[in-house]
Amino acid sequence: MNTTELHYQVALTLLEGIGPKSAKSLIAYLGHVDAIFKEKKNLRTIIPGFSKERFRKLNTTKALLEAEKVLDFIDKNNIQTTFFLEKDFPYRLKECADSPVLLYSKGEFEFNPKRTVAVVGTRNMTSYGKKLIRELISSLQPYNVQVVSGLAYGVDVYTHRCCLEFGVPTVGVLGHGLDRVYPYQHKSTAQKMVENEGGLLTEFPNGTNPDRENFPKRNRVVAGITDATIIIESGEKGGSLITAHLANDYSRDVFAYPGNVDSPYSKGCNSLIANDKAHLVTSSKDITKLLDWELKIKENPVQTNLFHQLNGDEKKIVKLLKEFEKISLDVLSVKLKTPVSRLSGLLLGLEIKGAVIPLPGKSYTLSKL
Repeated sequence: MNTTELHYQVALTLLEGIGPKSAKSLIAYLGHVDAIFKEKKNLRTIIPGFSKERFRKLNTTKALLEAEKVLDFIDKNNIQTTFFLEKDFPYRLKECADSPVLLYSKGEFEFNPKRTVAVVGTRNMTSYGKKLIRELISSLQPYNVQVVSGLAYGVDVYTHRCCLEFGVPTVGVLGHGLDRVYPYQHKSTAQKMVENEGGLLTEFPNGTNPDRENFPKRNRVVAGITDATIIIESGEKGGSLITAHLANDYSRDVFAYPGNVDSPYSKGCNSLIANDKAHLVTSSKDITKLLDWELKIKENPVQTNLFHQLNGDEKKIVKLLKEFEKISLDVLSVKLKTPVSRLSGLLLGLEIKGAVIPLPGKSYTLSKL
């Protein structure tokens, strides 16, 4: 079997009993994804949460065989893949501990746009919800923002269609593989999104059905890949509330439009606002103001003279940070092959020198000097 790096990456996601967190842990301790498949018999590294017996029981042969079918589909259907250690992987999503390790996408959209929001809500959208969406999307058009939703009935698909109408790039995150569109009735909308600077994104390989348990996973990607989540209308329960709570967990802004207290499709929004889980907004101006989008932020590189004052290890960190707007401590550790304990000390020194800025979630960014 002629096994490529992508083959190993796909196979990793197909290993039974291995989720994103476990997959990242294995790579962090073994150093490379192919080691998971090559070191089964001679594991010498102690991996927290993995006994040697559990590691050896991983059915790597089955995963590699299943991955061949996925690779064939990718090749025949012009599907792009992005691994979580690659430069182009969405940096916002990478900050989330439970983010996918591999993404499948279709379309020429940006994974790291400067501005991006999620717009979600009930499947039972009312005329009030339609009015809010049209005002929101048309008003966001001048801000060069990418809008993300889930291509579901109601608010999701109407948001995508308004984006197409007003020329706003839009991405649909799916709870299944790219060999289908669910609901089927939204297939033409999905195709137009792909053709108009937007596209489709999923962590699920082809052959994955739109099963119920996949949609909370889809919702975490919607919340994690964006700067903020905007709830248009929502009942007391539903996927949009899950997305809102996930966005809160990821320390992202959540916005909700209030509604009639007697409307069952405003109860979720009103509850989020009442419990301080979302900002109350009445128009897009409230959102752009709270996100400081009126301000033009001039990005400058770290001063050259400061860079020359750094030692070798510090320069390596700064060079890597230049590739990303934000990067987590764990990802830095993997990419630089440096223990977290040593990295923490180096980063503290860089912070004191004014070269880096610590962010929530054990992440870092270069200072704008």
